[in-house]
Amino acid sequence: MRTVTPPAHADLAEAARGLVDAVVRTELEPDQLAEVAAQLRGATQTLLTRALSQPRNLAAVGEGRLDDSGNPAVGARNPIAPPLRMQIDGEDRVSCALLLGAGYEGPPGCVHGGVVAMVLDQVMGTVPWLAGRPGMTAYLNLDYRRPTRLGLAHTAVAWRERTEGWKTYVRGEIRDADGEVTVEAEGLFITPRAARGEGAQPQSD
Repeated sequence: MRTVTPPAHADLAEAARGLVDAVVRTELEPDQLAEVAAQLRGATQTLLTRALSQPRNLAAVGEGRLDDSGNPAVGARNPIAPPLRMQIDGEDRVSCALLLGAGYEGPPGCVHGGVVAMVLDQVMGTVPWLAGRPGMTAYLNLDYRRPTRLGLAHTAVAWRERTEGWKTYVRGEIRDADGEVTVEAEGLFITPRAARGEGAQPQSD
């Protein structure tokens, strides 16, 4: 069964993404910040008056499906997710437009290397799914060629190198708007036993 995030939840997450960016960049006076913090704590308590007692995907698994709307890379409900939107470019290739702001900064003006790794892990991990072999990351090796800049358009691409049984070897990269490669990666994704049966592919937004 496919999980679809209700529009109101997606809108809430989008509003919170703007909040995260604003919190990083604001220069309000301390008394103003204290007032906003109190408002946010009140909003948090309102949201918790009706909330799951466990992570969203863990709750969904019991119903025979996966719900990655809380995923930090693609989750429509998760305000720290960009969120990434995959474009299928064939049977074994995907791409994703990427533009990250202040909440993802590492070195000055650049995307944090760990965030870059998360992006490529997610994009590359989509490739085995296309082949009907959804997998968990066994290893992910990255070569950082040049900085991935904040606030500038980039494209992440991943493609299948080869498949050996339940092992899928994938390559990926991130390029800037000029076509220059900022990061190259290779990874191995292994389909867990629980996902090797018919109809066991994960379903999500």
